[in-house]
Amino acid sequence: MPRWFSPIVALIALTSCLGHSATETAQPLDTGPYSTVSAELKDSSSAPAASILLVRAHVTHDGTPIAGANVKFTVAAGHGLLSADSTATDTLGVATVLWTLGDTATEVNTLAIVSGDGADTLHVRAVAGSPSYLVPVSATTNDVPAGTPIVVQVRATDRPGNPVAGANVFWVSSGGTLSATSSLTDSTGIARVTFTSNQAGSFTVSAVIPETATRDFQITVH
Repeated sequence: MPRWFSPIVALIALTSCLGHSATETAQPLDTGPYSTVSAELKDSSSAPAASILLVRAHVTHDGTPIAGANVKFTVAAGHGLLSADSTATDTLGVATVLWTLGDTATEVNTLAIVSGDGADTLHVRAVAGSPSYLVPVSATTNDVPAGTPIVVQVRATDRPGNPVAGANVFWVSSGGTLSATSSLTDSTGIARVTFTSNQAGSFTVSAVIPETATRDFQITVH
């Protein structure tokens, strides 16, 4: 054994090696966000009730798209439906799903999107869509004395049945007199017109939304 090597020197060398190994083991791991999830659809937006929305969720890590990442979609509020509960991202880091909103206007639909430890939430308020139907509010058959005015009423609704305000309803009659040729629906979706005939006979009053809906009312004047 060389004169310069001694048990004390060996002990110091061993302690140095052990201390270095312990220091390396104790260093914290990188626990930064595994993924960041962001949807293209604007949060707190609105769309017609029962409409189908395309949701595109981007999954990235430090700004780099993640391909093949599993993305879970959950309807957290409202009565909406999803085309799939989860999908994988494509080569651009984008996962897509079709989200059908609930039928009720004014209802807030919420969609939760999660991938890894990244998450995003979308809120979409359902509103009444375009008028699709005319539903009679007043009786569709009437019998009145000559000269007696009668009010005819219809409600305009969208495809799921929500009342549509501000819809223009046109009125046509086979005879007699109408108080207006058209009227706008009120906040409850109702449009009105008054029919009068001084002559006896059978008449048809029609409410019309061009190329969309028609509702007839039969009026007998005696």
